[in-house]
Amino acid sequence: MLSRPFLIIALSMFTATMGLGMVLPLLPVYAKSFGASGATIGLTVSAFAIPQLMVSPFIGRLADRFGRKPFLLLGAAAYCASAIGWWAADTLAMLIAFRALSGLGSALIFSNAQAYVGDLAPPGAEGRYMGAFGVADFLGFGLGPLFAGLIRDHAGLGQVFLSMAALYAVVFVLIGLLLPSRPVRLHLGSPQITAPWGRIFRHPTMQALMFLRVCFALATGISMAFLAVHLEQSVAATATMVGLVFAAQQIVGGLSQPLLGRLADRFPRSWLVFVGTAVMAAGMSTVTWTDSYPVILGGMMLGPGLGAALANVSAQALQVDTGRDLGMATVASLGSTSFAAGFLLGAIGGGRLVDATSVPTAFGLGAVVIVVGGSIFLVRVRGLQARAVAAAAAAAAAASAAASAVLPSGDDETGEVIETPVAP
Repeated sequence: MLSRPFLIIALSMFTATMGLGMVLPLLPVYAKSFGASGATIGLTVSAFAIPQLMVSPFIGRLADRFGRKPFLLLGAAAYCASAIGWWAADTLAMLIAFRALSGLGSALIFSNAQAYVGDLAPPGAEGRYMGAFGVADFLGFGLGPLFAGLIRDHAGLGQVFLSMAALYAVVFVLIGLLLPSRPVRLHLGSPQITAPWGRIFRHPTMQALMFLRVCFALATGISMAFLAVHLEQSVAATATMVGLVFAAQQIVGGLSQPLLGRLADRFPRSWLVFVGTAVMAAGMSTVTWTDSYPVILGGMMLGPGLGAALANVSAQALQVDTGRDLGMATVASLGSTSFAAGFLLGAIGGGRLVDATSVPTAFGLGAVVIVVGGSIFLVRVRGLQARAVAAAAAAAAAASAAASAVLPSGDDETGEVIETPVAP
């Protein structure tokens, strides 16, 4: 598993997500300094989802035909440009515009990185590969907010954005110089599959995955848009304390990925997704009933940390399996599109809810939505699996019956017919 292509793509994603994680606790506070309302903060945080929603499906389609590497390079360049833009921004409009540019980077880089790893994963080991890849993904997101808080407390906000730009420059160099254009296909000798759009959208597992991703992203959008503001205003947390909350949940999720990935290869993935979403909802709900920093920290580590990691790796294992049939990057990019739609709804809709009620109310809604998503996913995918098992059993029984009808009843092991004497 630890081949050079895997290690390079994992290291690149670790560096990229560290840079992306650095901005998570900063943008809401930065937008607030420009006088943004709750709804405008939600728009600032979620603006990346607009271009991601528009272009992700087409990028995945192109990447299945022409390879992942050019799109990974363009994604790193877009992220670097957005970080420099935030450093130079002096209006709220500029802040939102460069957040939108970072969404183009997300559309280009993350789904193609998942597809690249999916190409490497042999059948039956999807969870193990995605779990190992998730270590880099989660740990990068986790360390980014912590470093951002430390840099902001000691050097100022501008240095955080310049540090992000440097990280994305490193990603560009790693991918450009060291990553093979196409992964060594360990289990497939055929060219990339690109199924027709109609077949993709009618595929039951694809529908279940997309719905789950929308619900998951809606809850995540609420958390990322308003957790930092809530901690600073209601809990009196410092920037480093805020960064620690974001960091701790991602580090816990990242360190648990190898074990959770192996579980996803051994146990029913639909049930693991459901359990993960339930745990995530329980952790998020701490914001609704307490202003205690230690309790919220523990809740975020349990919910958006461990619970989200379990749900994600199990769903991604199913995504890889589905991608072999429909197109690896296409399936991953549709997941990215669904995430963008849910995140946009969660951040902007959550912002309006915060303006009308409070941050704890928005977190309560997010917890309910993610439980609903996990429940429907469980019912839908379990039903599909049950029908598939029944169909396979029926086909096997029919084949056995057909074979019995063809073979003479008196055949011996050599295939010769043994004539049975008849009494006169």
